[in-house]
Amino acid sequence: MTDIWIYLITFLASLLTLLTGFGLGTILTPVFALVYDVKLAVLLVAIVHFLNNAFKFTLFRAHVELVIIKRFGIMSIVGALIGALLQLYLYSDVLKVVLGIVLIVLGASEFFPVGLRFQIPKKVDVLGGLFSGLLGGLVGNQGAIRSAYLLNYAISKEAFIATATVIALAIDSTRIPIYLFSQEEFLSKVPLQLVIVVLIAFLGTFIGKKILRQVSGDLFKRLIAGFV
Repeated sequence: MTDIWIYLITFLASLLTLLTGFGLGTILTPVFALVYDVKLAVLLVAIVHFLNNAFKFTLFRAHVELVIIKRFGIMSIVGALIGALLQLYLYSDVLKVVLGIVLIVLGASEFFPVGLRFQIPKKVDVLGGLFSGLLGGLVGNQGAIRSAYLLNYAISKEAFIATATVIALAIDSTRIPIYLFSQEEFLSKVPLQLVIVVLIAFLGTFIGKKILRQVSGDLFKRLIAGFV
């Protein structure tokens, strides 16, 4: 029965993640922690997250905005690494409150009249990428910050997903080797459940792409802002 719940939640989370740009890791980590040791659960979810993003990239690779990757994405990755390293020294409940306020402001502004919407100036998006990555690395919620920040750009829904996916893949590539190093025994016994979960995540992403075609660009942005 536990397996069925994990598979159902994985499907719904992967479908939702395609429409919001974040959420798969946040939803699956506590679910996997019910079955596995917490450290192993984090590793398993990271692998599912990486492979699902790789699959998502194959579906949307033609829409990647390289300009945003260069200006915002690279600095976001650098900030995430710095934030992860500083986490032991600077992490506190105050940071979580700051992150919450930032996300509320960025998310809520999408529902304001156009003239009242808060947008971060494009000329400082390099610093914005560094700051968002730093906050994400410190409190572990990079996806929501990334999606909130990408709302600043006037890009198509496909470009939004493709660009966010590339950044997420780069960040996953830096953390998974560290997790694997601390869980060497995992390499000798990959749970069959992980393979099934990855395939179900692929299915959710594929169906999510079908649904995306029926969603207008305006509604897409509001969905993201609402979940942020």
